[in-house]
Amino acid sequence: MNIDLLDLFCRFPVIYTTTSWWTACTGNSAAFGSTNPLWIARFASTIGTLPAGWSFATFWQFADSGTNPRDQDQFNGDMAGLQRIAKG
Repeated sequence: MNIDLLDLFCRFPVIYTTTSWWTACTGNSAAFGSTNPLWIARFASTIGTLPAGWSFATFWQFADSGTNPRDQDQFNGDMAGLQRIAKG
């Protein structure tokens, strides 16, 4: 399926997950870590352990509310990197 999405959109999809869900539901598969950006959800003061295959998270959702009434997220990169992900 990952290759089908690449064919359709000319980019690999971002995977949004928690480490516990990924471990329980995929057996902690490392299959996507080298191709797909990771958006990890962990409501804590640190990002914690990542799923197998990823050495860093592209995005980190650290809260579901805060100063603004929506998710609180951090991008691990600069504006040019964010634009590359958005544009493909």
